[in-house]
Amino acid sequence: MNSMSSFRHLGEKGREHLIFFTRFKTSRAATADKKRETMIIRWSVLLLALLCGVLAETRQDGRTWEDDVDKIGTKKLDDSTEEDDSDKYWKETKSSEEDDKDGNKHKPWLEIEDGQIFHGLINENDMSMVELHPKLKASDKDSGDAGKICQFRIMQKDVPFDAYVLNPNTGEGYIRARKELNCEDKKEYTFTIQAIDCGVPEKGIQEKKSHKATVRIQVNDVNEHGPEFTASGYEATVMEGKMYDNILKVEAEDRDCSPGFSQICSYEIVTPNVPFQISEDGIISNTEPLQYVDGHNYILTVTAYDCGQRRADLDVLVTITVKEQCHPGWKDFQKRIEYEPFSGTKALLPKVYLETCGEEVSDITTTFTLETSHIGKGCDRDTYSSSSLLKLCGASQGSIDLLPAPGLGSEWTQSLPTDEGHEGDQVFSFDGRQTGVEIPEGVVPKNLTNQFTIATWMKHRETFGGDKETILCKSDKKELNRHHYSLYVHNCKLMFLLRHDGGDLETFRPAEFHWKIPQVCDKQWHHYAITVDFPEVNLYVDGIPYSPFLVTDDWPLHPSKFDTRLTLGACWQGGDQEMSQYFRGELAGLLIHPGKTETRRVISCLHNCNESLEFHSFDETGPGSEVHFNPDQTQLFLRGEFTPKNPDNEAYTLDKYTKVLQKVAYQNGRQFPTPGMRALKIHTEVNCFDDETCIEVPDVDAYVMVLHPEEPTINLSGTDHLARRVAELDQGVAPFRDLRIVSTIVRDVEEEEEEELQEGGTTEVTPISHNLDACQITVDPPLESGKEELTVPKEDLARLRLEKSAATNGLVIKGVDTIANYEDILRKVVYRNSKAGDYFDRVLKLKCSEMNGRYESNEYAVELKVLHTLNVANPESHVKVAAAVAQNVPAQFIHSKGVQEAAVPHQVPQVVASSQSANVVTSLVIVICVGFLIFMIVLGVYRIRAANRRNMDSEWDQAGEPRMEWDSSDLTITVNPMDVEYEGAESDSSDDDDDSAHDDSDSSDDDDEPPREVLGYGQELEWDSTAMVA
Repeated sequence: MNSMSSFRHLGEKGREHLIFFTRFKTSRAATADKKRETMIIRWSVLLLALLCGVLAETRQDGRTWEDDVDKIGTKKLDDSTEEDDSDKYWKETKSSEEDDKDGNKHKPWLEIEDGQIFHGLINENDMSMVELHPKLKASDKDSGDAGKICQFRIMQKDVPFDAYVLNPNTGEGYIRARKELNCEDKKEYTFTIQAIDCGVPEKGIQEKKSHKATVRIQVNDVNEHGPEFTASGYEATVMEGKMYDNILKVEAEDRDCSPGFSQICSYEIVTPNVPFQISEDGIISNTEPLQYVDGHNYILTVTAYDCGQRRADLDVLVTITVKEQCHPGWKDFQKRIEYEPFSGTKALLPKVYLETCGEEVSDITTTFTLETSHIGKGCDRDTYSSSSLLKLCGASQGSIDLLPAPGLGSEWTQSLPTDEGHEGDQVFSFDGRQTGVEIPEGVVPKNLTNQFTIATWMKHRETFGGDKETILCKSDKKELNRHHYSLYVHNCKLMFLLRHDGGDLETFRPAEFHWKIPQVCDKQWHHYAITVDFPEVNLYVDGIPYSPFLVTDDWPLHPSKFDTRLTLGACWQGGDQEMSQYFRGELAGLLIHPGKTETRRVISCLHNCNESLEFHSFDETGPGSEVHFNPDQTQLFLRGEFTPKNPDNEAYTLDKYTKVLQKVAYQNGRQFPTPGMRALKIHTEVNCFDDETCIEVPDVDAYVMVLHPEEPTINLSGTDHLARRVAELDQGVAPFRDLRIVSTIVRDVEEEEEEELQEGGTTEVTPISHNLDACQITVDPPLESGKEELTVPKEDLARLRLEKSAATNGLVIKGVDTIANYEDILRKVVYRNSKAGDYFDRVLKLKCSEMNGRYESNEYAVELKVLHTLNVANPESHVKVAAAVAQNVPAQFIHSKGVQEAAVPHQVPQVVASSQSANVVTSLVIVICVGFLIFMIVLGVYRIRAANRRNMDSEWDQAGEPRMEWDSSDLTITVNPMDVEYEGAESDSSDDDDDSAHDDSDSSDDDDEPPREVLGYGQELEWDSTAMVA
């Protein structure tokens, strides 16, 4: 190892002596003997250290011996002190040697909290001291030099900063930039720093280092740059006579780094008195329509300002050219588009074309929007009841309609305000102050189990205050205000409360579910469905699932002896004995399905619209084209891309796009759609090959007018009078056994069809087939409980998925189904009376409806006569026959379980008395009258037979009316066999099917009538009076 390399690798001891030597060389000329001796001793020690290899020790701080020499050599001397530097040094060294006897035991530390960093700020182009927070400071617990701070070291070499010790004793330091900094080059610097104490290496006391801390210095920006426009000039072309919101946009940039100086805050048109304005975003628009004759071009000078209000150094010129006006847009279309109900699809723009005023369009996007929010519940949907719609959607049985149309079995909705019409749907209104009803007990099971579904249509009005608005609530009937389950709206959030009764009272369970969705307060119709499979609760809005944003737990309810009350539109407070929390808005189709969670498919089906936009010509769209529908198919997006005009080019063109556009259609799948107007808006955006002169296509505002459908006439017909014995009524009678339901429409006849009509007129009646959703039977006077009843076969109701509601004044059969199925089940309705002897007659009235009451049938009434037996002479059957013959009216055959009964005229009940109330005098008067009447009848029959003897059979065949058949149970007719001429045994039998009563033939024979003999011309009747008692 040579001497030079040894000097470069001096140890701590050697460095200390070298420092002394350097300080000695640079001090003032002091020639004291003591100093010379000391110098000689020091140099001797130094040479000894070199010979022993001590100076070969490598420094731990990475610096070289020459660094210390340079540092000492360049250090300024303090001229204000009278004492020589070398003397001062030796005094400090001597003192330090005394203090360092204990060694460097402690590491210095930076006075900063754990995790904290030094934040600094310095202006760009400034080399002053960096302002740090907290201030740079370090401490050391050691005494003497070991307790001083000799250095702050920056660990990274590529940062333009240096750290200096301001005071070694206090440990204060500072950081200064090594060069001028530019915020545009770099906004922030991050590095680490470390403090080093003043150890004494020659005494074997090594320097110690503190922990490392992070320093983050931000370069503060100054507004040294002005805005610069991104283009040297701007040009635009406009059509005369038009107002533009955006003619063009100028843009400027600023190279300053801070948001306050680098952002452009405003633009200004410097040119005075021009009909243009510019926004803060640089968008130029005209303040008045431009006219070509007033000027072909406008040249504007525009400048920009940054947020420090520094103006652009160079303004920009904007040239706007005014083009003579052409009227681009869609041409040859009808604003009113009439739609005939049940006519399939209707093309909206069958002849439309786009006027481009000579501009070549590169691409076009057309948006069709059909406005249906004002129709019914957001669009034209089936207006059946909720339970009927569930059936049509394939849901399982068991749902309960809590908002049915007012009527028999659903009296609780009669007090609710409705839309007073059935054009759209049955909608119930709630005013938020006093509208609320109680659901009768037994309609909904008390225990919904852990699986159920609640669904409703809702249009919520604006909310005032923060009160709850209850849709459905089950609460205690008295003394307590506990809510068992509740669906309500609170501050535009939909909430569902479900408290379990009993069980483990010490277990928290999910109890309240919150959904914050915009649909609740947008004043539009939406379909809400909550499916519960506890503890999981899901919400579907218009068929789209939503998860609750908050679920709160609660204790189960303690068992209580009090009954509960189910209310709708408000909540019953049992402790206060009053309604509260009234709902404000409209509801429709509220149903609950205990024990079943409906599938998403069924819930989506309940929301489906029956009217929509239609487009099927996907194969005719060109490359790059796009076609999109929204979920309800009330909005259609159609985009096309084109190539420049070229006679030899067969690519996709605007003409082909227009032909595709002509096939967009409207359809309404309802048999009886809701009439009225549907607004249709067509918005078009185009791009041109020459963007400077591209056209703007105005929107098309049209409407689809759905015409009034030909309303069906539902006619119920059949036998309107029945007479039955008391015993038969006890067994049961089918009053509508020969019911026939026929629905027809009256439509206008086209001119070419009028000639084919035999009689003049412009209309014809056409039978149609559709569904029914309810039939109601009312009894007058009302049924007496325990004695009378109306029944329907349960197996048939289950098979057809129909529901029955019974009351004292009749019953209602509900559910959507075909006319044929309703006809079949109504024929099987049975009336029973176990005390028929107490009544004279009953009137049963039948009425059916379609589309939730939108179309109703006639009222078909059946008068049921009760035939009583007289104690005296029992002349009942003779009276019936005599009355019929006296009036020359053929008897009517009534079909009932194979028994033939004669229909009794209206006068018969006046002479037929109840055996329980007749006295002896009344009986004698009746017998005398009957005897006289019989005599007159016999005389009349004889004369009629003589007059019509030759053509009796032909008259019966041409009469076209059903023949009377005698009730032979009490009357015996004896025929003289000597006068009988047999024409031959004839028998007419009809089919066993129930519909035979509806046949158009003239025969009225009963299904089960046996063959009978026909009386000849010479046949005479003789009365067998053995059954008559004087």
